Order: sequence, then structure tokens, then C-alpha cells
Amino acid sequence: MKNLIYTSILLFLFNIVQLTAQNFAGLATYKTDMKMEVKLDSASASADQMDIVQQQLRLAMQKEFQLSFTKSESNWKEQESLEKPTSGGGGFQIQVVGMGGGSDGLLYKNTKNKQTKESTDAFGKLFLISGKLEPFEWEMTSDTKQIGKYTCYKAIAKREITHTEISEVDGKMEEKEEKKIQTTTAWYTPEIPVNHGPDMYWGLPGLILEATNGSRIMICTKVVLNPDKEVVIEIPSKGKNVTNEEYEEIMKEQSEKMRKMYGGGKKKGKNASSFSISIEN
Repeated sequence: MKNLIYTSILLFLFNIVQLTAQNFAGLATYKTDMKMEVKLDSASASADQMDIVQQQLRLAMQKEFQLSFTKSESNWKEQESLEKPTSGGGGFQIQVVGMGGGSDGLLYKNTKNKQTKESTDAFGKLFLISGKLEPFEWEMTSDTKQIGKYTCYKAIAKREITHTEISEVDGKMEEKEEKKIQTTTAWYTPEIPVNHGPDMYWGLPGLILEATNGSRIMICTKVVLNPDKEVVIEIPSKGKNVTNEEYEEIMKEQSEKMRKMYGGGKKKGKNASSFSISIEN
């Protein structure tokens, strides 16, 4: 009889744990930053102007996002904030578009069926991008560190990415792409038992609180578990339906149009100028 009662209690507790896990939800806030290498020809830009460009790019990349999550689904969206200045003098104006899940977009991930949907605004058009959630081949380590009140463990993954260099010489725009191996370092906490993470990161036995790939860093600043207000996960539905491959092709075509518009081979001789921007995708 005692064994039967003990077994019944264990089954009861197991069912409670399972039910809690199924209803588990939370909100996590992340700060993001990204470094881009910019080189301007000293003949056309002073050291002060180059500093202005670097500062503007840094500000444009500093954003705040919210990750809303349940056990197997999540939303990643930029948080509204006061508009940052896009000009710091010297005639330069910088605007960065196309960062996934931005202010005009929403990224949905489902780690159970490995599907993603993203609505994003690019070149004045709204696209609805459907794709597969690509796995990361995480290498687990025993390294730990504290992020807030959570103990986090380090994991490393390597992926082939496209390195793009956009350059302009004598008024002619050129874009060069090359493949390279990018190393991503993630810090996750098993204390939050979901396999979600910021942006497209996922697949670890705990919420990813920090991720960096060398040029971009995302770090969690706040976590609210099972908030009073229900966490509602939205599946994007607005925009022109395209696949990841179709979207990338559209972006390449738009980039080519921009090169033709602004690459007229105009500045030559002593007034020649050049610049280059290095970006990792």
C-alpha cells in the first residue's frame, strides 16, 4: 500500500511538472550591438568625418529587442524607441535597414516543427519570408559565468557565412562576396528550460542569454518568467510571400539597381574618392 501511495505521489508530481513545462512562457529583453569596418579615402574625408561615420554606424546598430517565448514558439521584435539621429555633421547621413525582426518586422520561430516566418520591410515593400530553422552544431563546454542572477554555460558553433565588401572607387560601386567560417559563442542557462535564443539562435538546453559572432553581440538585460499578462505568440501573415532564397535574390537585384543608380563613373583625377564597407551576413 505504501509503495502504491508513493508511486501515485510521484506520478502526480510528474504530471504537475509536465503541465508547468507546457504552460511555461516568458519575456526576455536584449541589447544588441554590431561592428562594421568602414574605410574612407583620406583624399575625400578627414579623420573627423571618418569618426562621425563610425559613430553613426555604431549608434544605428545599437538596438533593443524583445524575445517572447513559450515552450516551443517564440517572437523576436525590435522595441520602439526615440529615433536616433542619423547625421552628426560633415554631410553624412546613415540609415541601416534589413536587420531581421526590425521595427517594421516580426520573426517567428517554432523549434518543434523547425519552421520560421518573418515579416520585414525592405526598400519600401513588406515581405513575408518562410523558411526552415537551420540547426547549429553546438560544442558544449564546462565554462560558466553569471549573467544577472542566472548561471550560464558556454557553447560554441561554427558556420559558413557570406562576407560582403561594398566599395566605391571613382564613383563606381562594386560588391565582393566571399565565404568564410564564422564562430559563434553563446551563453545559455538551464535554469530557464527552453531551447530559444535571440534572433535566429536556438537549440541549447536553456535560454541563450548572450550570443556573439565577432561582429555582433546580443545580451539579455531582463527576464520575466510566466508574467501576469499572457504571452501571446504571433505568426506573421502580412507581406508578399517569398522563400529565403527568393528574398535573397530580390535583395541582390535591388542592390544591383542601386549600384547602377549611384555608380555613374563620375569622380576622376585629383578629385577621385573611394570608400569600402565590410559586412558579415
